[in-house]
Amino acid sequence: MDPRNKIAVITGGFRGSGAEVIKLFIENNYKVYSLDKNFKKKIEYNENNINYKIDLSNFNQIKRFANFIKKKEKKIDCLINNAGISLVKNRNINTYWNKTLSVNLNAIFFISEFLLPLLKKSKFASIVNISSISSKVAMSKNPAYNAAKAGVLALTASQALDYSNFKIRSNAICPGYIKTNMTKKSFQNIKLRNERLKRLIIKRYGEPEEIANLVYFLCTEKSKYINGQDIVIDGGLTKRGI
Repeated sequence: MDPRNKIAVITGGFRGSGAEVIKLFIENNYKVYSLDKNFKKKIEYNENNINYKIDLSNFNQIKRFANFIKKKEKKIDCLINNAGISLVKNRNINTYWNKTLSVNLNAIFFISEFLLPLLKKSKFASIVNISSISSKVAMSKNPAYNAAKAGVLALTASQALDYSNFKIRSNAICPGYIKTNMTKKSFQNIKLRNERLKRLIIKRYGEPEEIANLVYFLCTEKSKYINGQDIVIDGGLTKRGI
């Protein structure tokens, strides 16, 4: 597949796995719209990358981006919903619950729906939603994260079914322990890291580029018979057994 003239929208691209995804797509000649909350400037242009500052928990900002890109592009080939947050459950359970679901689940639904007209115009469109192994095995003291990531799998299946009429595929990836800011604390804690490594079949944390490689594969024609799936990439953690 020649990816020239192909366009990808990637959320949560400022750091971690998202940054590696963007790097890989740009290396393969995609034009990339990178959406994140942490860019210093609202929009920065260069040859293959447009950084767009956005709060994905804000419905109106998502809608504003959709209107922006519809004026710039005639189609979108790939939508990678990578952005995610993990908040500490505290006294303000309303903020904890709603903010977690807004970014990790609601934003995926809204941006997918708003960009659907552009995805329809691609000859080979693909959506990749980043879930987590927390959708399959519970993470303690973080019910909102578990619920949101499980919801991503159900939403992905619905997208695969509903969007198939437009030849749009949708798949989810469920990462385990990957070396990102979200797992930095546990990785640097030797005791906690060793406890986690004991549960892995492959005795190491995953690398962000390993997530990026799987994302890219799911956006190519090499994966054209894969649709509606949740693919676990966790070093064998969820299959460890007794």
